[in-house]
Amino acid sequence: MTDIPSSFLCPITHELMTDPVIDPDGNSYERAAIESWLHQQKNSPITRTQLNTSDLRPNRALRESIEEFRSKQISSNNTSQISSIATASSQSFDLKVTSSWMNDFTHISIQPPESDGIRAPCDICCVVDTSGSMATEVEIQGTSNDKERYGLSQLDLVKHALKTIIHSLTQNDRLSIVSFANSASTLFKLREMNGDGRSSALAALERLEDNGQTNLWDGLRTGLEVLAEGQRKSGSNVALFLLTDGCPNVEPPRGHLQTLVTYKKKKNFTCSINTFGFGYSLDSKLLEDLSQIGNCGTYAFIPDGSFVGTIFVNAISNLLITVATNVQLTIGDIQPILDPSSKYICHYSTDTSNSKVFDGPSLSVNLGSITFGQSKDLVIPMAMDQFQRMSIQLDYESPHGQKKKQFKSIKKLDADIKVFNNQKYRLLLVHVIRNGFELLRASGAKFTDIQGSVLNDIADLEQAIKNHSSNNNYLTDLLTDLTGQIMAAFSRQDWFNKWGVHYLPSITRAHLLQVCNNFKDPGVQHYGQGQLFNSVRDEMDSIFCGLPAPKRPQSGATIDMSVFNNSDNPCFHGSCTVKLFDGSIKLVKDIRRGDRLYPHGGTVNYVLKTACNNRQAQMVLLDTGLIITPWHPICLNGTTWVFPCSLVPSPTNIACEAVYSFALEQGHTVWINDIECITLGHGFKEDIARHVYYGTERIIEDLRIMDGQQQCTGFIEIEPKWVIRNKRMGLVNGIRQPENIDSIDD
Repeated sequence: MTDIPSSFLCPITHELMTDPVIDPDGNSYERAAIESWLHQQKNSPITRTQLNTSDLRPNRALRESIEEFRSKQISSNNTSQISSIATASSQSFDLKVTSSWMNDFTHISIQPPESDGIRAPCDICCVVDTSGSMATEVEIQGTSNDKERYGLSQLDLVKHALKTIIHSLTQNDRLSIVSFANSASTLFKLREMNGDGRSSALAALERLEDNGQTNLWDGLRTGLEVLAEGQRKSGSNVALFLLTDGCPNVEPPRGHLQTLVTYKKKKNFTCSINTFGFGYSLDSKLLEDLSQIGNCGTYAFIPDGSFVGTIFVNAISNLLITVATNVQLTIGDIQPILDPSSKYICHYSTDTSNSKVFDGPSLSVNLGSITFGQSKDLVIPMAMDQFQRMSIQLDYESPHGQKKKQFKSIKKLDADIKVFNNQKYRLLLVHVIRNGFELLRASGAKFTDIQGSVLNDIADLEQAIKNHSSNNNYLTDLLTDLTGQIMAAFSRQDWFNKWGVHYLPSITRAHLLQVCNNFKDPGVQHYGQGQLFNSVRDEMDSIFCGLPAPKRPQSGATIDMSVFNNSDNPCFHGSCTVKLFDGSIKLVKDIRRGDRLYPHGGTVNYVLKTACNNRQAQMVLLDTGLIITPWHPICLNGTTWVFPCSLVPSPTNIACEAVYSFALEQGHTVWINDIECITLGHGFKEDIARHVYYGTERIIEDLRIMDGQQQCTGFIEIEPKWVIRNKRMGLVNGIRQPENIDSIDD
């Protein structure tokens, strides 16, 4: 969209106004936003002078100008990619099922249809914990031993995440907001996200305040009732997002789980319940169990502020491209009946009751939702004669209403050994980690007695995956998950108790359900790789980082929201070794313009040397000897980018006078300590590799200018304070020498 004149934006919601009103001082606001503000406080949000709703008058001249602006934008069809995705009956929502057999195992795959770029409408209810603990200040792992603080609370970041959801929805979608503390309150009823609805939802967010206890059940029940009362006849994808940072201290008499089970039987709700846990004071078991009872929803762990963006960007992206919900696969016509306690099946929600379709017992497996571009896969121990007799029934709901498909004779294919191994070891990873996790969680004082056995099981699985991972990117990244954060969570009791108990259920549930739930764990990046998912997620990422940031309570300064989603500056330690194209080796600090670097023969154009504050830097130390900043993308297998910080428990603060980066004329990757690393201005668009400044020509232009201001040798030295930010958005906007910083306004 063409840049919106600042006078058209409400100073409270930062949204294009639809019903502007003006106060006696000449300041204009969206009516719903300023009325909500004045409901809480009786002064102007701009001048802080006394202001009442009776002082407001319609600003008709401004409204006419805004409507003229809107009509021009519509006529030029210059709308965002997300807004162009709408409901259409031409899109097929039919699923197909295939199966194959190999070595006493059957692989069953449920596959979505091809997407034509059209998605179904969504109804979302966000149930937000506003208890007193949500006032806790958020921390970010910074570039020193100390955590960085931005003066923002958990609730501030939740609001920003919800704004991302609001801005991602179209007029075909609906949103509701429920808050809960001592009791629940419907803050914003289910409403279409057109211009008026979006403005009203944003205004409602400003009324969220932290106080009281944590009556989670009342919030959950209220959210479910909001969605049930507003159910559409035409159908839609319906989801409840539950956001909390602690343990409920108000509990129903029969407990949360049994109460939800009873409620589900009585009400037969079909929406998915997706839970999000903030910080380390969680009842993560309760959150995961609620999501499983809630029609096989997802659970995600948000340890600190840096995970807010990556978790919510992926969560809303998955919901927007959902093609089927409440998917249940029933297998029958086989004797003996399949064992639901098998390590390949037991972590799913299953049912062995008789099916009305099959004679005799059957096994039903609940698989949750299916999105465009991502299959659901099972690997089940089964003899050949069972496979030949097997029949399948598939039940699911689509946005056009419930469908039931019976596959008395499904398509049986020749086994693909690579696909078979991928699915087998995915499920084995889930089982080994969940089994070890449950043993250690119940171990108490006997943690170290059990730990050895658990680590041995992980080592055995590691070796088994290695035996099949050659030229297999998926298994290589699955191995990275296993030997990185997962292994770290088991390696020390204090780490396990602090964050492992929350992280391990989150990562294993993502692998079980084949859902990409973040940008950081390498293995989950292979899920949801369709074109629609990638385009929607890119848009969500841009929305999160591009929205006006919350203000610090004290200073009112803007904040770069990308720190709550992505990374720090990309650099290497000067003592690391660089492989040149001729096979020789140089230290990072000795690289100069004109050097040709391995693996692509890229010629060095610029070397950027950045001095470190206090001669220290927080870096990741890898086994090969590579010392690199935590968020500098590296490529471990030739195809998949990962952040170094995903490979270690935590970065290390080391003595470091300066760090270095390179910009190449071509090739754009460099081999440092036997690991392929990205360089500046690369232009790559893949997840993790991309960056809105460091990955574009903008930084190359800034380097060219600074090179001219220094010695024109291609070797440029800067201070950390030279990094500048957009004054309105707070985003990284360039690098300049101090005398030039004041001139940068956009």
